This record gives sequence, structure tokens and C-alpha cells, in this order.
Amino acid sequence: MSNRNEWLTLRLTAEERRRLEEAARERGYRAIAQFARASLGRSVTQTETIAALESLEKRQAATLAVMRTENARLLRTEYVLFAMIENLAKTILTYLPPPPVESKAATIALGRAGFERYLKAVGMSLHNGATVALERLAEE
Repeated sequence: MSNRNEWLTLRLTAEERRRLEEAARERGYRAIAQFARASLGRSVTQTETIAALESLEKRQAATLAVMRTENARLLRTEYVLFAMIENLAKTILTYLPPPPVESKAATIALGRAGFERYLKAVGMSLHNGATVALERLAEE
């Protein structure tokens, strides 16, 4: 790399030169050339920074689009679950006869025990991969 300086000739109007001298003086530069070099360096750095920010913005937009798609898929899965539970409740309430009055307490105790077993079974099925089946249902 050569230590030789390159010359750049720039034609300015009197008003442009006055404004340039004033800006250089306000910022503490002794010569217009020093101010021009510093301004060019800042401009290049700012351009690189702006390009990096634009790239980051595009990546964030892509990430948000993926998250929006995933969120929509999860909502569909949730709707499927609610529909399944609603249909199950309707079926049970439609076909299950009311308990006799004399054994109502025992029936309630049996029902609670059965519900506890049901919750454990649901937990085990989720652990064993039932979520994949629900996701397939939501996609259809």
C-alpha cells in the first residue's frame, strides 16, 4: 500500500464553501480537508451500519412471519381440542343416566376417582406422542 496521498478536486460555490468552513470551525477542525475526510469516514460507517440494520430488520421480519404461522397452527390445534372436549361432554351428558338419589354420594366419589384416572391417562398420552396426532388433525 502506498503512502502517497490522492488528490480530489471539488468545485464549490462561495456559499457552499462558507458553510463548509463554518461547519469545520464549529466542530473544531483546523482545515476543511480534515473535516471532509472525517465526514467521508462517518458517511461510509453510517452506510455500513444502515445496511446492517436493514439486514437485521429483514431477518426479524422473517422470524415474525414464521412465528405468526406457528401461532396460527397452535390456534388450530387448540380449536380441535376444544371441539373434541365439547363433543365428548355432549356425548357423556346425553347418554349417561342421572345417579339414583340413595347412592348419590358414592357415585360422586366414584366419578372423582375416575376423573383422576382420566387426568393421569391424558398426561401419559401427551407424554407418549398424542400431540403429534392432534397437530395432524389441526392441519386438515
